[in-house]
Amino acid sequence: MIMTTFQRIIILVLDSVGVGAMPDAARFGDEGSDTLGHVAAWRPLQIPNLSRWGIGNIRPLEGIPVSAAPAASFGKMTLAGQGKDTTSGHWEMMGVVLD
Repeated sequence: MIMTTFQRIIILVLDSVGVGAMPDAARFGDEGSDTLGHVAAWRPLQIPNLSRWGIGNIRPLEGIPVSAAPAASFGKMTLAGQGKDTTSGHWEMMGVVLD
């Protein structure tokens, strides 16, 4: 296994900027949740840095191009625990999963 050492890692969390419903959305009345997709469909977004970093690669978004060579890592997260709040989601990103 090759290990890479980084001097700095920046984690950018876009709270409340969802890119689609989670698999258990029906349990919470959240079917059809897709904040970023709905906003992009409603009005043109000008987010060049997020586009360059690969936000359009997570899933198709109206007016947001796919980056052929994203300048960052990107992803979509779903919770491992049974929580639904922002705090438990932040904890999980750092490795703490609540029962």
